[in-house]
Amino acid sequence: MIVGIVLTAALLLFLIAYPKHLKPVVIGLAVVWAATAAWVLFDWLRTGERVEAIIATASFDPSCTEASAPIRITFQNTNNVPVRRLTYTLEGFEAAFRASVSFDPYQVNERRLEAHESYAACRPFRLRNNENVDPKNLEWRVTINSAEFD
Repeated sequence: MIVGIVLTAALLLFLIAYPKHLKPVVIGLAVVWAATAAWVLFDWLRTGERVEAIIATASFDPSCTEASAPIRITFQNTNNVPVRRLTYTLEGFEAAFRASVSFDPYQVNERRLEAHESYAACRPFRLRNNENVDPKNLEWRVTINSAEFD
């Protein structure tokens, strides 16, 4: 967005300063705008593919040492690029229902994941609306919301 604002301001300045040379200036700026848009689109698509290549799983794990954090979350980076940081959503579903009884949106994992590296940690969870369910009976899902790559 900042690039668009700067390019628009440059176009207006060129229109004021060089009104007779309008055609080459507009063509030049159109080329720059097109190249910028192509780069943004390419980067957006590449990041989406990289995020999809991170495998995340969650399950109740009795071997977790803290009673307040019984859910083991595992991240596997199958990319060729390290992940600096990622955000994820942890949800717990009862077997017969589609609505989650546990929902923790936008949790952050600050641990760096090198290319083709896996990482697991025990995490706490939060129940919705004062639900009273046993976490070992829930189906746990992790959805990766975003990731920052090197």
